[in-house]
Amino acid sequence: MLAMDAQQFANSFAQLYGDVYHLAARRLAQGQQRLSNETTGLLLHLAQAGPLTLAELSAHLSRAPSTLSVKVSALVAEGLLARQVDANDARSALIYLSPSGRQALTEALSVLDTDHLSAAAASLSPNQRQALTGGLQSLLSALSSCPQSIKGVESS
Repeated sequence: MLAMDAQQFANSFAQLYGDVYHLAARRLAQGQQRLSNETTGLLLHLAQAGPLTLAELSAHLSRAPSTLSVKVSALVAEGLLARQVDANDARSALIYLSPSGRQALTEALSVLDTDHLSAAAASLSPNQRQALTGGLQSLLSALSSCPQSIKGVESS
């Protein structure tokens, strides 16, 4: 294997990255996104803010409690959210992500189809898989420490 200089690497990597992305990206047209943008936003907010009452969630999202109540009830029925009586106020319930909700959110936020990647990775040896992830980790580390500014944005 011939050694390549940094520019040759950059060109080769950019081409390969584009090809991998093209083959492994989640395809919305194939129905792989099961959550609406509204649902993804609601789940993401609860994942970041933690359990909230309906009143708190309504205030955070600037939505009417009655409208949000219908949405939350539907997501509870789907198993994506759960309710638990608020220990501080037995009249209200805390709304939080269920384990299924966390998994659905992770999938919704994933750019790549991990099932497709896993199937492809099965044809690689453990050493090849380790070399790929190790190389990408090294590249990520190098990119993180590189003071290069992004086009139109000054680095700080």
